[in-house]
Amino acid sequence: MQFLKEHVINLSNKTVVDYMDDVSLSIATSCNGGGFQLDLTAISKHAFLQNEYFVADVFHESEDVLVIICRFEERSGRFVQIHFGILPHVLTTICLPLSALNGEKLFLERYPNVMQTVLRGDPVVDLEYIDSVYIETPSSRFSRKFMISNIELLTNEPECQVKEMKYIDEMGQNNFREWLGRIGSTLQLKARLIQAYEEAKVRQRPFFFDGERKFASNGFFRTDYDGTNWWLISPEGDPFFSIGVNCVRPNSPMKIKGMENLLPSLPIGDNRFTEAFDEEAFDFHIANLIRAFGEDWNNKWMFLTNERLKQWKFNTIGNWSDDHFISFSELPYVFQMRDFPETSLKIYRDFPDVFDPAYQDNARKFARQLEEIRDDRRVVGYFMRNEPHWAFINKLNLVELMINQRETSFCKRAFVDYLAKRYVEIGRLNEAWQTNLTSFEDLFSSESFKLPKSVIEGEDFVFFQKVMIRRYIEIPLTCCKEVDPNHLNMGIRYAWISSESLLEGCELFDVFSINCYQDKPNKEQITSISKKLKIPVIIGEFHFGGADVGLPAYGIKATENQLERGKAYRYYVEQAASVPGLIGVHYFQYNDQPVLGRFDGENYQIGLVDVAQQPYEDFMKELTISHENVYEVRARSKKPYSVVPRFIAKTGF
Repeated sequence: MQFLKEHVINLSNKTVVDYMDDVSLSIATSCNGGGFQLDLTAISKHAFLQNEYFVADVFHESEDVLVIICRFEERSGRFVQIHFGILPHVLTTICLPLSALNGEKLFLERYPNVMQTVLRGDPVVDLEYIDSVYIETPSSRFSRKFMISNIELLTNEPECQVKEMKYIDEMGQNNFREWLGRIGSTLQLKARLIQAYEEAKVRQRPFFFDGERKFASNGFFRTDYDGTNWWLISPEGDPFFSIGVNCVRPNSPMKIKGMENLLPSLPIGDNRFTEAFDEEAFDFHIANLIRAFGEDWNNKWMFLTNERLKQWKFNTIGNWSDDHFISFSELPYVFQMRDFPETSLKIYRDFPDVFDPAYQDNARKFARQLEEIRDDRRVVGYFMRNEPHWAFINKLNLVELMINQRETSFCKRAFVDYLAKRYVEIGRLNEAWQTNLTSFEDLFSSESFKLPKSVIEGEDFVFFQKVMIRRYIEIPLTCCKEVDPNHLNMGIRYAWISSESLLEGCELFDVFSINCYQDKPNKEQITSISKKLKIPVIIGEFHFGGADVGLPAYGIKATENQLERGKAYRYYVEQAASVPGLIGVHYFQYNDQPVLGRFDGENYQIGLVDVAQQPYEDFMKELTISHENVYEVRARSKKPYSVVPRFIAKTGF
């Protein structure tokens, strides 16, 4: 069913709307963002139960990616919103399977020409109770104007709009932008990279602490507290503040399935470029290295990159870096574990049924991968996982979601057992909960009762959520320690602390890890966590992008240009070095992401180098200065850089 003909549109934030025809709108917003609300009728509300897809066509000609937010809201205020990334100049069909509103997936599958698609908001909305639909765009660098048409609900998956155009050139660069430093030809590409390789032959020495101070050594990286600062301690007993970069690898594959209409001619059938093809992706980063260095491209990339990292004063190879490069380099590195233990039934998203005996069995198998690094002195530590999707919901109530599941999980059985032991008689539980249950067995049927809000937010649910999260941490951690007693367990890199209960069990880690995309590390939060858990903290991810080069999206924190980007980096890292409970920061990531998006559609300008392996010189200059200052800032002999960066509105998903 179509929406525009019969639904009242309420505008937000001074949005201007022009009706082009019965199915099309021209939307104009200020740089503060805006949008409109569709008030649903009784018929259209019912239509959400009768259909499978929510779709619309979007077009804009802005300089950067447009983010369209579709928010589906119940009368109670509960909502789920979906962020769609829309490329400039590309007529794009956004398509949302309505089943996604159950909230089980954080990132949705990409449709043709669509960039990253992400869910936010509450854990779930019920299709039967959707009362309003909002279509909005967030704040941005400039005012926005875009076309949206054919907003409708469909029973069948739509045929998406696709128009042929060469959005990128043969080297993977954006054809819709010009910038200083753009490579003009493959000949220039080859000359630049060969020159960089020759210059790298002036070998750099690794960047470590040069002072006379020493700590006790146990032959591996460990942590220590000197009365003022927490430190990493190197295998030789030197104080160490970990300055790392993630994803040090030659590849940054672009997903080409669904984007074929935007591609230049690819070297299909040319055996020289076999390594640049990977199922549904093509890697322009690798293709450009092949163009420059021929068959020996990987060895020359490793040598060049290793010398660059040392020149830029990095001392740690971060997460998801290339195994061959790690073996080639002498720099310390962190190890990212794979395939965190799961169970067949999930409680919510990727949170497993932690009382299922299979969780213990799978944790033992999971831990075995540490056998390969157990005796490696270069390993700073290992991370068990990264950004669990279940933890993205603020004030998530796992026990509520578990108790409302139709399936009887092992967690639900354990919760009912806990209640039976605590209350003994069902009458006591009814008195405490203000319910009318006939027996504890009634709790296995989510359809037989409706719990009041006071119970869901009460101490039984709060307590048992902590029990579940503690098992989630403790079981795999214990298995890992049994396999590898030598290295630091550095946690699971939460995206942010969405609930205090996330800290449950984390005192068992050697280091607490969190990803922190802010203008600087949150000193108060880090200090609080470190004191509470009695362990140090490491930041696993942060980044800054610039709006002055070839990509149309600039990441979670962004600046106008590469010089401001460098100053933002310097501010972040030197401020980090001044936080006593913090022992390192790792930047995300080495390469720029591809213009048409990686596997999930992210296409951020966040790299140290571009698709042609050219460093961003203004950025790298400030970055290197910050690294040179870290140990003096840490020792309190130099004040951290204090000029607050000038940021632009987020241009990401």
